[in-house]
Amino acid sequence: MVKKRVDETLMRRTLVQVARLYFEENLSQRKIADRLGVSRSLIAQYLQRARDLGIIQIQIIDQDNACVDLAAELKKETGVRQVMVVPNPHFSQELANRAVASVAADFLTDHLREGDRFGLGWGRTTSLIVDLLKPPHQLGIDVLPLMGESGHWGMHSQMNQLVVRAADHLHATPHFLSLPMVLSTPKLRNSLMREVGISDVIDLWDQVSLGCIGIGVVPPVPGMVVYVGEEHLPRLTDAGAVGDMCGIYFDREGRIIENGLEDRMISASYDQLKKINCLVGVAYGDDKAVAVLGALRTGLISTLIIDQNMAEKILARLTATSSRKAR
Repeated sequence: MVKKRVDETLMRRTLVQVARLYFEENLSQRKIADRLGVSRSLIAQYLQRARDLGIIQIQIIDQDNACVDLAAELKKETGVRQVMVVPNPHFSQELANRAVASVAADFLTDHLREGDRFGLGWGRTTSLIVDLLKPPHQLGIDVLPLMGESGHWGMHSQMNQLVVRAADHLHATPHFLSLPMVLSTPKLRNSLMREVGISDVIDLWDQVSLGCIGIGVVPPVPGMVVYVGEEHLPRLTDAGAVGDMCGIYFDREGRIIENGLEDRMISASYDQLKKINCLVGVAYGDDKAVAVLGALRTGLISTLIIDQNMAEKILARLTATSSRKAR
C-alpha cells in the first residue's frame, strides 16, 4: 500500500513537471521527451492524464463574443471555409494590422507540416506576419515567393526579403525569384521562365500546400504599392476592378479582370492559387471591405483573417444587397 502511494506521488510529480514544461516553458512534446529520455507518445499520454486528473485545467476566456458571431455570420454568408475576426484595439489602424498579423502568424505556424511548400505574396500585413512566425515542430519546409519582385523599394514590397525572413523564422529552405514581376516584353518573360533556378521555383507553384497573401484595394490606400504600375490603374478602375491578389484583379462580384500584362508577368496564376489547399487571405481596415468581399467571391481564399471593423462593414454591405434584392 505504501509503495502504491509512493508510486502515485512520483507519477503526479512527473505529470506536474511535464505540464509545466509544456505550458509554462512552451517546450514542444518532442523537446520534453528528449529532455526526460522518453518517447513523444508517452509525453502526450502524460499530458492527457494530467488533464484527466485536473492537474491541467484549461479555461477559455472569450473577451469579445461579437467577433466570434461576426466570423460565423461571414462564413455562412460567403461560404469561405474559415473566417477569423480580430478585435480592433483602441481603433488604431497600426495596432489592428499587428493584431491581424499576430493571429495569422499563429494560424500559419499551427498549420505548417513536414514537407510543406509555403507560398508568400507581399504586403504590409504579410511583412508583419513573417516576423511573428514561430518555428514549427516539423522540419523540411520550403518557403517560396508567389510572384516576382515589385521593382519598388520597401521591406513590404521586396519578395525575396520576405522569403528570407520567413525561412529564417521557420528554420526552412528559401527559394527566390530574382527578377521583377512585370517584364518589358512577353518574349523576355517566356525566355526567363525557362532559366534554371527560375523555372524550378515556378514549377513549385503547383505544389504549394499552404499560402498567405495580402488583399490589395483599387484605388490604392496611402502607402500601398501598385505591383503592375499606377499607369494601368485608370483602365482597371474603368473595368470595375476593386482589388487584387498577387497581381490578379477582380471586381466586387469576384469576376477576374484582365490587367493586360498577363503575358509579361511572373506570378502564380489563378488556377495555381486555386489549387492551394489552404490559401490564407489577410487584410485590415474598413476601407478595404469592398475589395475583401470581392476577393472572397473569387473562390481563391479558404481562410480569411480580418479585423472587426472590416467584418462589420462587409456584413453591412451583404445585408444591404439582400434587402435590395428582396424589394
